[in-house]
Amino acid sequence: MDFDFFFHNPSEGLPAPHRGPSVLYDWSHAENSLFREAIWPLRAEQFMRAGLELPRCEGYEGFWDRFTFTSDEPPLFYADSNLYAGRLTPDHFALFDMRGAAWRDVHLFDAHHDSGGYSGHRGGPESFEEWMARGEFSCEDWMLVHHGNGSRLNLMYPAWRPNGDSQSPLVPLNVSVDDGHAIATPFDGVFLARSGSWVPSWCDDQFTELLDAFPGKTNLFPGSQWRHPRT
Repeated sequence: MDFDFFFHNPSEGLPAPHRGPSVLYDWSHAENSLFREAIWPLRAEQFMRAGLELPRCEGYEGFWDRFTFTSDEPPLFYADSNLYAGRLTPDHFALFDMRGAAWRDVHLFDAHHDSGGYSGHRGGPESFEEWMARGEFSCEDWMLVHHGNGSRLNLMYPAWRPNGDSQSPLVPLNVSVDDGHAIATPFDGVFLARSGSWVPSWCDDQFTELLDAFPGKTNLFPGSQWRHPRT
């Protein structure tokens, strides 16, 4: 689960007059301290100079109520980057009956498909086989790890981004667009990414609300970089 699912970016999806002109969202992104922390006060100034309120996340309230889980206290790991989701196996969640096994299904709720294909213009891998040969993964292609393990991949885009990414993924995905209804599939565990290079620091309190509302045990992914709130 990527928190940018709830941050409507008009430059990437549907127009949203109440959030200001899309040019204010024409942002560069990279997973480093500049884009995760330092850049957000400068971007906030642009909204204030335009006489606009800072855009916030929308639609996260009651989100977990749409899910069913396979235990009374489902486990959740969180971190800033979705990168860590590529490392997670059932064993991390203490699902001992699935120890050492791949997930049967991986479901991603995200404004981006995280399945490679973004970096072809920068000399990135242009096929799953080429990606495998490189032996590394990032927040842009961590889903390929689970594909390689034999998991079925499922992606749900937010309603504000019905057309999804313009770049095609490197592997097959079952793609849908959020309709706000209950999710039929029962889940064993959850990973929640704050995605601080995509979601502004002034939304950190909303991330805390979503995390606190989770009906189970939450843990920071071991060894991950974390400063929260950022401002």
